[in-house]
Amino acid sequence: MSIFRFVQDFFSNYLNFEAVFFRTLPAFFFHPGRLTNTFNEGKRRQFIHPIRLYLISSLFYFFVASLAIPGDVLDRIMSGELTPKNVNNQTGGIVKFNIDDNNILDSLEKSGDLEELRSLGVNLDTSKSNLENLQAINQVIEDTLAKGKSDWIRLRRLSIDPEISDTEFDSTISKTSFDILNSLGSEQRRRFIANSGLFISSAIQNLPVMMFILLPFFAFLLWLLYIRSHKYYVEHLIHGLHLHSFAYMIYGLGILWIVGTGLAITIAYLICFLWVTIYTYLSLKNVSQQGWFKTLFKLCVLGLFYFTVLSAAVVLELYISLMIF
Repeated sequence: MSIFRFVQDFFSNYLNFEAVFFRTLPAFFFHPGRLTNTFNEGKRRQFIHPIRLYLISSLFYFFVASLAIPGDVLDRIMSGELTPKNVNNQTGGIVKFNIDDNNILDSLEKSGDLEELRSLGVNLDTSKSNLENLQAINQVIEDTLAKGKSDWIRLRRLSIDPEISDTEFDSTISKTSFDILNSLGSEQRRRFIANSGLFISSAIQNLPVMMFILLPFFAFLLWLLYIRSHKYYVEHLIHGLHLHSFAYMIYGLGILWIVGTGLAITIAYLICFLWVTIYTYLSLKNVSQQGWFKTLFKLCVLGLFYFTVLSAAVVLELYISLMIF
């Protein structure tokens, strides 16, 4: 093959992909179900192939997530660098862990609302007692967290000390709140605490494989829900590829939105979740051509079963990552 032909083929394939890519984007983002219907009708060159689109979207999401989540996030949390107060500030106060109720009754009294509450029959003695109980619970939680942070810092220091034997390390960890790690081998426990950042990286790297393995199960759920439609299993698999691709894209963009604008994590997640849910609902309706309420019911069933299995799969993936770490 001549160099001219090689260059010609390269630019031909590149420009063709670019044209198909930009033709796919509007249908992908703003016309739920169109990509699936078009592909299942046999028009398979009009838009990007579902598997290629899935790979692009998943690579985008997991790449962004790996950049946004620091490798030492577990160590920073356990050592106290990421405190509830920092989380409150970073989420714009949306996520709050501590109850600041020290001066509630004093503020009510100064504002004149205290007498109004009494006139409405509110038992302020009981309310004050409840506040004191909440403060006591808060203090217990703070003391427990402080002890856990102190234990982690000490264990982390011991785990990387070559002069500390595994027997000494096991004896120390058995006296802390981290004795739950006893199900692991001695060497695994020490390696996990010493290299918690590597464990997080390993777990994140294994997530794409887990999600890809779950795709056939998602398609199977769709096949069961629409078994009377007489569609082939592979048609539901194509639909699953498109829905997962959209979710990856939206959540990836959501992470970039949080990092770029400092938007509260809870707000950004809620927006992304609602967008993906509405898109999935419309896509199911457009592909199945069923009614609004029947589609809503099937969406709820699909979400219940899939997210249950997804949660169990994430726990299993973390456990396997820990066992092979």
